[in-house]
Amino acid sequence: MRHLLILFLIFSFCTNLLAQEFDFGQVTASDFSRTDLDSNANAIVLKEFGKSSVFVDDYDNRVKLLHEYHVLIRINNKEGFSKANFEIPSYKRGSYIRDYFDELKAVTYNLINGLIEKTELDNKKVFRENYSAQLDLNKFTLPNIKEGSIIEVSYRTLEQDLFNFKTWEFQDDIPKIQSQYIAIIPASFSYNVVLRGPYKLTDQKGEILKEYIFLNGMRMDCSKLTYSMKNIPPFIEEEYMTSAKNFKSAIYYELESIYYPSNGAKKTFSKTWKDVDTDLMNEKAFGGQLKKTDLFKTNLSTLLTSTDTKLEKAKKIYDYIKKQIKWNNYLGKYADNGIEKALEKRTGNIGDINLALVTALQAADLEAYPIILSTRRNGTPNSLFPVLSDFDYVIACVDIDGTKYKLDASNSYLPFGQLPLLCLNERGRIIYSKKSSDWFPLISEELSEVYYTLEGKLNDQSQIIGKLTIISQGNKALLKRQHIAKFNSLDEYWEKLDEEMPNITFTKSKIEHLEDLEHALSEEFDIVLEVAKQAEQNTVLLTPNIIDRIAYNPFKIEERTYPVDMGFKTKTQYNILLDLPKNFEVVEKPQNSSLALPESAAKYRYMSKIENGKLEVLQSLAFNKPIFTVDEYFSLKELYSRIIQQQKIDFKISNTK
Repeated sequence: MRHLLILFLIFSFCTNLLAQEFDFGQVTASDFSRTDLDSNANAIVLKEFGKSSVFVDDYDNRVKLLHEYHVLIRINNKEGFSKANFEIPSYKRGSYIRDYFDELKAVTYNLINGLIEKTELDNKKVFRENYSAQLDLNKFTLPNIKEGSIIEVSYRTLEQDLFNFKTWEFQDDIPKIQSQYIAIIPASFSYNVVLRGPYKLTDQKGEILKEYIFLNGMRMDCSKLTYSMKNIPPFIEEEYMTSAKNFKSAIYYELESIYYPSNGAKKTFSKTWKDVDTDLMNEKAFGGQLKKTDLFKTNLSTLLTSTDTKLEKAKKIYDYIKKQIKWNNYLGKYADNGIEKALEKRTGNIGDINLALVTALQAADLEAYPIILSTRRNGTPNSLFPVLSDFDYVIACVDIDGTKYKLDASNSYLPFGQLPLLCLNERGRIIYSKKSSDWFPLISEELSEVYYTLEGKLNDQSQIIGKLTIISQGNKALLKRQHIAKFNSLDEYWEKLDEEMPNITFTKSKIEHLEDLEHALSEEFDIVLEVAKQAEQNTVLLTPNIIDRIAYNPFKIEERTYPVDMGFKTKTQYNILLDLPKNFEVVEKPQNSSLALPESAAKYRYMSKIENGKLEVLQSLAFNKPIFTVDEYFSLKELYSRIIQQQKIDFKISNTK
């Protein structure tokens, strides 16, 4: 479950006192004892403290953000050793404006024969990695780590970015006994503050620091805001989820405005969507690209015919852009090179490709618009106020007689109207003009399907000779086509399949519609399947799933605090039609089963029968909606458990002669 709470900068005063910064090096023998909170944890945060404050740097007279961090972690076992590795980001904005990292103290404590042994980090073993043009990483590893070690780290950073202030994550992948964060903000700065996640603050406090900072030529008060949370469970990531930052308990800041008392001026940073629409459409790398329809006029005159319907025109243009500009593996809502250079070089980022698609569609007099979105890994965009930095992707939307098709031309294997999974992240923002935009749903109603059919005969040598057919549609087909494309040839792909399934020999293979994206992908294999024999003579064991068997339960945790987001509705079905030799009969088989979640949100069906020497097996698993709530989690978990138990039971087929 996800709660969203707006916290204003002026709190009612609390009479109780909150624990603040703890002294460095005050580790005691009792800190090495396990607690109920970390009975099963690889490591645990004993204490964590952070403080961020706006200040004026005397060196260059710039307003900056000073962030101090101090943490005490006990490492319980070898799996927790990774918590001794630190990577502290330092952001860069050109050659001279960059964040700074300093005042590092790092110590490892071990309890040896009742005495605490200290090992300090050698500062020469702190490395600064040039990760990208915008980011450096300050990397170090605590020394002398053992099971049961306690590590203590403190440092500070001087940061340039005041817009997003400092995000404070109360929740991590290990539990925390206590975590506290203090923000000190000048009275002239106004921030929107959001608490995300399922857990509430243990305590919060607001107070005024009189004449705390000298800013804009005058002494100014500051707000001191203290947030505390205790006994915080770990955040455990499972399959079928969007970005973890959507669900972790954390505090986010966004700068709304700065007031300048010296002249009474106010600079506003938090904008309305109308402001954002205007900025986007005036931006050369966004709206400026949509004006370049002349780039496509000549080619469209030969590509399109007067008899083409609107939908046929849109499909031809979509295929044309996919062939003209190949994705360079960079995301972005803005065009990096610009569509003219992208067409010339035949490569570009997401912005280059999909803004070119919108422009080409408009050049053909079709109603087309860009949709900005945040990818699943990037997190859900803020719905309360516009935060343009939340968006890292752009797609095209074309309206054909009232039907809005969502298009992404960056993937050559994407059919018209289908989006890749990374784009299915609740909602995007469709930009109609400089004065108009709206939220646009990005939840797919598409059904992604795969059908396995095995037809054959069981011979006296415990072999099945037959044909295996695999039909894939929707996202399943997309994933399969992308997988096949990684191989140099189809023969290489088939050889790899042969290696991965040692009990199956492929004697003949064929694929249909690999490039024809409008049709289902079809794979056919003539196979020889070696069937397992039981210890006693004349008995063979046949598993109902010879391929793509469900071997584990993706849902393991006791309580999941975020939804199960599969992205698509899915259906997987297995059909076996097997001729048995004379004198062979099925002496033991799995029981027929039919399971369903309420309102048929998910359904599992298993059925087998034997008639006239033929064994028929039908097995299907369908998820009839893409997103399941927290309340449905246990039912999904139980459904998978029962399916796995069902699939553990083989058919016993014996020769009764």
